[in-house]
Amino acid sequence: MAYSGYTCFIEKYALPGMMKKASKYILTAFSSLIFLLSCCLFIYSCGGQSSGKSHTDTPTSGTLNMAADDSYQPTVDAEKQVFQALYVNTSIRVKYEPEDSLFADLMHDSARMIVAGRKLTSQEEAYFKSVQLFPEQVKIATDALAFIVNKDNPDTMLCTDEIKAIFKGDSLWGSPGNGKLTVVFDHENSSNSRYIRENLMNGTKFPSYCFALNSNRQVVDYVSKNKQALGVIAVNWISNDYDSAAQGFLNKVKVVWVSATNDGQHFQPYQYYIKTGDYPLCRDVYMIKTEPYVGLASGFLSFVTSDKGQRIIYHEGILPTTVPTRIISF
Repeated sequence: MAYSGYTCFIEKYALPGMMKKASKYILTAFSSLIFLLSCCLFIYSCGGQSSGKSHTDTPTSGTLNMAADDSYQPTVDAEKQVFQALYVNTSIRVKYEPEDSLFADLMHDSARMIVAGRKLTSQEEAYFKSVQLFPEQVKIATDALAFIVNKDNPDTMLCTDEIKAIFKGDSLWGSPGNGKLTVVFDHENSSNSRYIRENLMNGTKFPSYCFALNSNRQVVDYVSKNKQALGVIAVNWISNDYDSAAQGFLNKVKVVWVSATNDGQHFQPYQYYIKTGDYPLCRDVYMIKTEPYVGLASGFLSFVTSDKGQRIIYHEGILPTTVPTRIISF
């Protein structure tokens, strides 16, 4: 075959075959590259922008480790029970603890969400900003501190000035039989004791006759057995008039009526008087979430702030953020 003929043969048969193979290799390489990029995007989206960790939960499935102030256990338990009944593929594990431990768990990433009686401090916000986390803080309710006394104590009315005098150590308010007064809290570093220290004591130390136990429940039990005791608890433990446990606590103790002024009208921490502001010892309740993606913590927070979740708070006897209130008689 002449050289020119051989060249024509190559151009006619060999070159198209080579181009076909080359195109096949290019398409294969391009497909592999697309697959690799897709995997990278999937891993990035699952891991979250800030945490760098993978996750398997969604707003309505998976497991959530959270923490809550012991003061709000009745309400958090009620919310959790209904939420898990509606979304059967969820598991919410709640650790109940004092306020100082609560925020430590949030900052150390032991809990993705907490329920607390205060918002983050400026120092805590600065810490989260330094680790590229931007917590969401949502008010879900308002509750109140309740003072309780023994059933045999005839004195069930105090004004805020008298309460301040008790915590200054110069109170004339006595216990039955002129016994030695004792004041008992749920925890040493609880939200209840912090509220008293910040709002009624200007940050000073508690008198020697003030001490702490390990729960709001233990405070009720102690006061029921000690005539000289004055207990400080979260009203959430005694505010649900449909709950047998709450009613059982009320059968053991008396709830003190409190006035904002020396000559003013006294009120108990009814839900209605929390709303009107007539009861003077109230505080807001927050859910604080550090979850950097839309997972189960986001789903539970959305539920608690929904109409259904707010009605659960209403039923528990503290003041929800968005639902009308009723008067409960202690």
